[in-house]
Amino acid sequence: MQENIKDEYLKIAREYLLNKVGDIVEIDTIHETDDTFCFHYQSKKFFETLRFEDQFVGHGPLFILKRSKKIISYGSATGEKPGLIHIINQLNKERLIRVYYKDYDIWDGKYDLIINKVEDEMGFEELIIERIVNVLLKHKIWKTNQYDSDNPTAHYYTEEELKEILIKSPLILKINFCKNLEDLLVDIINKDIYLDWTLSEVKQPL
Repeated sequence: MQENIKDEYLKIAREYLLNKVGDIVEIDTIHETDDTFCFHYQSKKFFETLRFEDQFVGHGPLFILKRSKKIISYGSATGEKPGLIHIINQLNKERLIRVYYKDYDIWDGKYDLIINKVEDEMGFEELIIERIVNVLLKHKIWKTNQYDSDNPTAHYYTEEELKEILIKSPLILKINFCKNLEDLLVDIINKDIYLDWTLSEVKQPL
C-alpha cells in the first residue's frame, strides 16, 4: 500500500467521521482491497480507558471506493466481509450495466427505464416479448403514478398489459417502479443482450 494513497483516503475518512459524529472517534484499523479502503473506528475515550462502557456502539465498517471516492457506511449488523461482498456485487452489476449505459450510477443514480417497441427483422417479436415480460413480472413492476402504499399489489402491471404495450409502443417505467433496478437490468441483459432499452436520468430537485 503506497503511504501517500493511504493517507489521502484516511483524510477523507476522518473528515467524514468528523462531520457525522464529531471529534469523539478515532480510526483503529485500515484494510485495502482491489476496489476499496475499509476503515474501523472507535471512541477516543475507549482507546484511553479500554472500558466496555466507553465504546462507541451502533456503527460498522466504513468503506471508500477507490474509483469514485464514494463513502459507504454500514451499521453494526454488517461486518467487514459481508460489507465487502455487498460492495463487490454492486460494482460488478454497475460495470455490466455500463456496457449499455455508460454513466450508470448504482449508488446514487435515479432513472426511468424505457423499453422500446419490440421489432425484429426475423419476426420473433412474440418470443422476445414473452421473455422480457417474464423478467418484468419476476420483478413485480408497478405503475408509479397509481401507486398506493396501502395496497401496492393492486397497481402491478399484468402480463397482458405489458405485452400489449410492448407490441404497440415503448414501455416507459417511471422512477421507483420496482424494488431493485440494478437486478432488473442485469436480468434483462442476461435474457436478451440486443433488447432496445435505455435509461433516462431523473434529476432531483435542488
